[in-house]
Amino acid sequence: MTASTAKAPQAAKRRISRVNLWDSPWLNPKFLVGLGMVLVVALMGVVGPLFWDETLARVGTSPQNLPPPWAPGYAQIVEDVIAPTYAAPAPQNTAAPSSGGSLTGGYPLAPTAAPSGGSLTGGNPLAPTAAPSGGSLTGGNPLASGATPAASTDAVTDAAPAAASTVRPTVRATAANPYGFGAPSWDHPLGTESNGRDMLAVLIVGAPRSLRIGLIAAGIGMLTGILLGFMAGFMGGWVDNVIRTLADSVITIPSLAVLIVISAYVRSVSVENMALLLAIFAWPGPTRLIRAQVLTMRERGYVQMARLSGASRFDIMFKEMMPNLLPYLAASFTGNVSGAILAATGLEALGLGPTRIPTLGMTIFYAIRAAAILRGMWWWFGVPLILLVIIFTGLFLMTVGLDEIANPRLRGAQQQ
Repeated sequence: MTASTAKAPQAAKRRISRVNLWDSPWLNPKFLVGLGMVLVVALMGVVGPLFWDETLARVGTSPQNLPPPWAPGYAQIVEDVIAPTYAAPAPQNTAAPSSGGSLTGGYPLAPTAAPSGGSLTGGNPLAPTAAPSGGSLTGGNPLASGATPAASTDAVTDAAPAAASTVRPTVRATAANPYGFGAPSWDHPLGTESNGRDMLAVLIVGAPRSLRIGLIAAGIGMLTGILLGFMAGFMGGWVDNVIRTLADSVITIPSLAVLIVISAYVRSVSVENMALLLAIFAWPGPTRLIRAQVLTMRERGYVQMARLSGASRFDIMFKEMMPNLLPYLAASFTGNVSGAILAATGLEALGLGPTRIPTLGMTIFYAIRAAAILRGMWWWFGVPLILLVIIFTGLFLMTVGLDEIANPRLRGAQQQ
């Protein structure tokens, strides 16, 4: 062995020691990065309402079909299309008579100036004589030979031209958008959808709910799997045969098809009901895996010493054996959370989820139903998909990190 090859492992150990000063296996970079990604999504429901109005996630609270203003191609809409629609102030007409005039400016080809008291429509341009000083609101009868009495003059005809020349409208006119959507605005930084809901508010409300469905379903399935797996692996005999046969039978059932049928007959689907439906098929996998681990651990020396000391089966299983399986159980739990979220998203994309509660899967369902892909509304279905990718990536990194924590051989291979 040369000096350079001997120094390489030492340099690697020094680099690792700089990152992990306490030499704890739980300070795994993959585990910490994945945990941070999942916590960001989980805290959206807590921190998000402090900075954004979550009531915008309700139907009809926002304008429809607004693209995000930061997207390429949409920023020029405000400058090229929307900005020229602001109404300019009306110019002062110095040629208009001081005493009155029509709102339309009168007949431009008339040989003489408009009289002091014209009508709102400018009068009849074919009349041989000018309109009298006191006309009616409609310009009078064009075939009448006499003049209109001055008493019929309305005060509105004198005040309207002055108000029109001084008041500047502040309402933005509707312009034709070349993309077929509304004008983007920073009031909705992620845009809106066809139901009039703000996408940022939908994500703030829906992402933690989707994560909660996975946590509840995986938690119930994991607790059931721990109980049945420890009983089957440690006790053996007919208990092991019954639990193993039951788990093997349930795991062969096509869970998605059964969940579709059950969800179709459930009247009111909430987040808790969806989690309970998914938990029905979430326990066979953990049961088989935990049973296999317990079968290998029950023959070890510390378990035999606990038996000889007179410890009960409950103490041996959950006080002696279970602490050694915590990293493995945590890795299995994160994998089950990812599978439960994926199953919930699949059911919700088919329209079998909680219709009144915003979730990531139901947002994708509404986007599919409104043909958002064909209409080019990528922010409607793209942003929830990106958030789902972040959740799955974080859970995967947590699973890999926990696997390295539970298996010292993987840590040693990584250091070398």
